[in-house]
Amino acid sequence: MQESPGQKKTIEALPWRDRLDELAVPILTICPAAIMLILFFLMPMFVALRYSLMSSMPFFDPHFHYTFDNYLRVLVEPIYRNAFIRTGIYAATATVISLLISYPVAYYLSRITKRGSLLLLVLLIPFWTSVILRVFAWKIILGSSGILNWALMSLGLIDAPVRLLYSGTGIVFGLVYTYTPYMVLPLYASLGKVPNKLLEASEDLGANKLQTLIRITLPLTSSGTVSGVVLVLLACFGDVLSSQLLGGANTLMISSVIFETFMGGANWTTGSALSVVVFLALLMLAAIIARIGKEADYA
Repeated sequence: MQESPGQKKTIEALPWRDRLDELAVPILTICPAAIMLILFFLMPMFVALRYSLMSSMPFFDPHFHYTFDNYLRVLVEPIYRNAFIRTGIYAATATVISLLISYPVAYYLSRITKRGSLLLLVLLIPFWTSVILRVFAWKIILGSSGILNWALMSLGLIDAPVRLLYSGTGIVFGLVYTYTPYMVLPLYASLGKVPNKLLEASEDLGANKLQTLIRITLPLTSSGTVSGVVLVLLACFGDVLSSQLLGGANTLMISSVIFETFMGGANWTTGSALSVVVFLALLMLAAIIARIGKEADYA
């Protein structure tokens, strides 16, 4: 029996329908994230890039022209350069401290198989409250009559209150407290994947705890370490509250400078150029850290 043209066409179309059915779920899953990425990331970056190349805003000056003067101003003027360097120092310091705090905590939680998840949840409960409230709490703790100065004076370590508030030290305290969970979570997930048999085999072969940590645990958790470092470092660069509430006029971070440029000075062109420069710098920094982590995995 010979197939009719209609039947042949239907049979040939079936594989494509099957493929569409297979692709339907991934496409529907990706679409919301893709739409959010376009609306809240790509479009704002395109607008910022366009504004950064303008001599003035169109609604202020209809005779604007495109120029690179805004980028030259951002790269040359000391206020922007110093703020960027200062932010890099604060962010790097906070990231290192967060890593030193988070790794032992995550290691301990990952070794406790029954209660690890519960203890992790308990550690994260304080971070369910508003970040503004938590940063304000640090203003009380770091003040001249705060609990930290009181404790240091009670222990006889200092004779007079130390200025911790409205300084770089206060900013680092705020950054470490705010973003340490961003370091704990990827480290906890990475450490949980390390087989106990490898650690036991290392000890059976004569390695002590420190040697096992350096030669086995650290290399196997390099991906989690890199993820945590990137998350905390980028978050510190974008932090505004710690700089505004715990810092002073001489300790402004780049995020606060961008905020003041946009909102205080209404200088959208320079603020856009500054945003683009910071974005590109962080993008390159994240790529370098990821490359280092990948090389560590191969090693």
